[in-house]
Amino acid sequence: MDCLANIKFLDALDQPIEGLIHQLWVGSILISDHVTIKNGESVWIKRPVGTIIDVLVRNITSGNYEPKVKVQLIGEKTNFIVRSPKVLLRGVNLSAKDVATGKYVKSTYIVAGGDYLSRIADDSHTTTTELILLNNLKSDVDIYPGQILKLPSKKEDVSKLTVERNQKVQEEKSNQQREIKIIVVQQKDSLGLIAKLTGNTVDEIKTLNGLSSVKLIKNQKLKVYDRKGAFPNSKPQLENNKAKEKSETSPTVKQDASKDVEESPVAKVESVNPVSSKVSQRNEKAIARLHPQVRGLIRKFINDVYTKHQVQLVIVQDYRTYTQQNALYAKGRTDSGSVVTNAKGGQSNHNFALAVDVFPLWEDGQLHMDAKSDARNIEILKKIAPVGKSLGLEWGGDWKSIVDNPHFQLKTGKSMVQLRQLTQDADGDPLKVKYNV
Repeated sequence: MDCLANIKFLDALDQPIEGLIHQLWVGSILISDHVTIKNGESVWIKRPVGTIIDVLVRNITSGNYEPKVKVQLIGEKTNFIVRSPKVLLRGVNLSAKDVATGKYVKSTYIVAGGDYLSRIADDSHTTTTELILLNNLKSDVDIYPGQILKLPSKKEDVSKLTVERNQKVQEEKSNQQREIKIIVVQQKDSLGLIAKLTGNTVDEIKTLNGLSSVKLIKNQKLKVYDRKGAFPNSKPQLENNKAKEKSETSPTVKQDASKDVEESPVAKVESVNPVSSKVSQRNEKAIARLHPQVRGLIRKFINDVYTKHQVQLVIVQDYRTYTQQNALYAKGRTDSGSVVTNAKGGQSNHNFALAVDVFPLWEDGQLHMDAKSDARNIEILKKIAPVGKSLGLEWGGDWKSIVDNPHFQLKTGKSMVQLRQLTQDADGDPLKVKYNV
């Protein structure tokens, strides 16, 4: 019997160790050369029960890989927890100073079709300006599908981070009534939609601009308060997700030999909990932007795919405004690049928060969205598509005119004309529309 296993690295403060360069060996065979992701996890591996995995960690000073611990695979599905700097990872020298400094650890992001730098910055907890500087970009539109962007991820002391966050909240509260920016109304934009996307209220925008009605005209300039953190619905969902993760206990690791007897002792799992939800924080952010009637379906879709096929899906596209859709349509036509879509603003289910595009993580824990990876991605998406269809989702791979394998959407039975009208009747807010499905 095979065991599906993963190793999660935690530091002295029980915080996930991101960016830890390590290798996994079975005897003299290297089976993984990996860097831990944000939650501290290594790549998932599948080997026969009883197999002993040697974990080697790269020394940050010498650059050499050093053996730190051995784990023996037990059960059908197992999560191993490796903590530092105690017995299981002694010699790594991850002291409190090393763990909680403000030093930057570089990570990367692969640009997907239709990505915007501002959205990548928001999802990566950084700024557009920082991404431009870090990647030597000419502007915020100087990106293309398959491009690898460097991301800064800062590790800070928990207490210091809390203080800084509180200060930031206070500053935002005091500044949000002072800082004003100008936006230009696009075709099909409504006051309700602009209010939602900018974090303002309709009344605030009307007062700022002396408006007596909600009617707008194309290219009209509007003043709005420059506020960060639109999409307020995402916060409760993320908090609920964090609470759920906190409530789950981690499996404990028991050591068979003392540190004085064996340099790399065998570690076994004493108790194993079911693998937690595979809806990552990035996926949750995307789900929070979707229509309320879609969120639960997509979340269940991602979890069911992992349960049935051990495939981790990542949402690379979700809700898009008409303006964003038109910018995407312009690629390969009036703008540089290749043609990405044949749908203009108001002609895609993405514009009504009803659809997502997903890509699978490969065994190396990374997204591969370049042209040479298409064949394998399509193979995986075809394998997992029946899971989404069984939940009532429509799959773009079944379309005849334009096949879109990564695309899954809610079946509403509505035409594009009807969807546009329903959204217009809901003050331009697609999340307020109610579908009889």
